[in-house]
Amino acid sequence: MNKKRMGTVFLAILMCGLVSQASAQDAEPKFNSNGDDIAKIRGLLDEFRQDIIRKDGYALTKLVLNPDVLFHHTNTQEEIDSARKYNAHFDGIGPSQLDGFAKLLATSKDKLEERFRNIEIRQDGPLGLVTFNYDFVINDKVHHSGLEVWQVCKIDGQWKILSVAWTIY
Repeated sequence: MNKKRMGTVFLAILMCGLVSQASAQDAEPKFNSNGDDIAKIRGLLDEFRQDIIRKDGYALTKLVLNPDVLFHHTNTQEEIDSARKYNAHFDGIGPSQLDGFAKLLATSKDKLEERFRNIEIRQDGPLGLVTFNYDFVINDKVHHSGLEVWQVCKIDGQWKILSVAWTIY
């Protein structure tokens, strides 16, 4: 192969590499976010946490968009199989646990707290995604832990919870 042809092939390979690198950079998600909204979402997490400490189930329910939001832990396959013995169509989630959690807060005599770690907030305009590790603490002892995922939305200038899903270990 002559030098001119080899140079052309090299240039073509180099250009392909640059184009694929540019495409890979475009594959990263882009977010239309701002510091004020991120701070307000972080404030929503703190309000949620404080409502648990104060055992104020009513106040906690005001942080969600409406009473029908998804609020549920993810079931294990064993739990799903067991539930399907009674309901063949059980989807692994079931009805929202928000009311039950609010009642637990209102009636529990125990000291309750949820601790958040490794908080990550992503926001794009009026939509946000929050993920974190948590410990649910009863009487100063970790009862269970896991990963929690929230979807949040901004409506009427306020951030509200659209859904909460979590694992339990």
